[in-house]
Amino acid sequence: MADPTTRVRVFIGEPSSIDPCNGFEHDGALILRFLADPLLDYDPATGEPRPAAAESWEVSADGTQVDFRLRPGVRFHHGRKVFAADYVYSLSRVVRPETGSKLAYHLACVQGYEEVRSGAARTLSGVTAVSPLHLRVRLAHPFHEVPTVFGHRVTAAVPAELAEGDPDAFQVRPVSTGPYHIAAPWAPGQGLTLEQFDSYYAGNAAFADGGSGHLDRLEFRIYEELEDAYQDWHRGELDVVKVPPARIPDALPLAERFRRTPCALMQYLGFPVDVAPFDNPVVRRAAAMAIDRQAVIDTAFSGTRPIAQRILPPSLRGDDDADLTGVRYDPVAARALLDEHGIAPVRTEFAYNAGLGHDSWVATVVEQLNSALGWQVTPRPMAWPEFLKWLGRADTLFRMTWAIDYPSVDNFLYPLFHSASIGDDNFTRYRSADVDRLIDTARATADADKRRALYAEAEATACRDLPLLPLWFGVQYHLVDLDRFQVDGPVVDMFGEPVLRTFRTKR
Repeated sequence: MADPTTRVRVFIGEPSSIDPCNGFEHDGALILRFLADPLLDYDPATGEPRPAAAESWEVSADGTQVDFRLRPGVRFHHGRKVFAADYVYSLSRVVRPETGSKLAYHLACVQGYEEVRSGAARTLSGVTAVSPLHLRVRLAHPFHEVPTVFGHRVTAAVPAELAEGDPDAFQVRPVSTGPYHIAAPWAPGQGLTLEQFDSYYAGNAAFADGGSGHLDRLEFRIYEELEDAYQDWHRGELDVVKVPPARIPDALPLAERFRRTPCALMQYLGFPVDVAPFDNPVVRRAAAMAIDRQAVIDTAFSGTRPIAQRILPPSLRGDDDADLTGVRYDPVAARALLDEHGIAPVRTEFAYNAGLGHDSWVATVVEQLNSALGWQVTPRPMAWPEFLKWLGRADTLFRMTWAIDYPSVDNFLYPLFHSASIGDDNFTRYRSADVDRLIDTARATADADKRRALYAEAEATACRDLPLLPLWFGVQYHLVDLDRFQVDGPVVDMFGEPVLRTFRTKR
């Protein structure tokens, strides 16, 4: 075990859940990186899948089955060894309606999903324990990128005897397979401390040293306002904190302690496409043309974020930087477009989650729309839990971020644009038979280059329809106390998260 005096103190917002089945938003997902090791994990620098709780995996030639060979000796935090039957239970639990998982759709490709989701069955028929250390997953449709799904923490194993024995207790003290376990039950608003797990299998190949971690305590401290956390970092009360956009100029002189990390994230302005007037593509394009995204980036983010003219961030598409939206800032042409089609000024709101650095730039975008188009748009700030509920029935303009759950192009395009994702992460409720067909065909295509081309066509089609306006690609800003810590490898990964497993206290 690491020196018991070693710890790192990390800013988070209030998680919605810390159960692997439902850690769907940023803060819960960050905690689950250390509580739960899935079957495979991702290299922090490249995003490449690496063996974790599974030693290996193999996808069938037709893309309808994946076999995992489990690593012997993986244990739950309460001591019991993990076997294939635990995944049969855990994956089925995610999908069961009473679980209420907002991440269940990740398993929609598995045979038996609809039966379990509807309550007609309790167990996914496509998930079987061939032997104690051989797990087989059969798919309803071909999906050649399916292994990446099993790096998401929602697919991690949990023990049935605890999750079923006392479900309420499990929600505040979930048990899984990660290098850290919960020191004391989570009390909302009180933060959460994780302690190193002595019986961790230490074979996670995403990390050079097996992923055990070098600190014995991870202390996650909850703040409602990012500015308060930022000030606490400067007072020495936090070791890792995000930087509010307005503080970027102040943070720039802090050299290596200020980390600017491009990540697979895209900020967007969403249009509810089944609500007038945003059901009209002319209105959507005029609104997009009236927003000076570069001016917002320069003012709110000190010019440090790349403007987005398409959906996929550079880390998922390589050097292809084609402009797929065709949107340029031109407020005069935007107003003329609306006048040409006889569209009256719009009265609506701009909904967003308050307190995490969005207020200033949202106010700028609102002013641009009102000034350029003669609209009456008013900001509608909400607390994060309220905002999440509202998104399911969005009826005004809104901001949202999409960050990958796992490093696959499919994980951007399917959740945001496939009609099957309406009710999940397709908050604009966009529906296109062409996009559905292209994504489905890409999933069934074994050849990686051909699959990539189909996904590219789906992206281009969605960009032309413009159910959302990509604003900028992700850059995460952190302050890290590198006087106290050294980090083996990247400080922040491609997901924009601090790689706390590789933090070491300096001697």
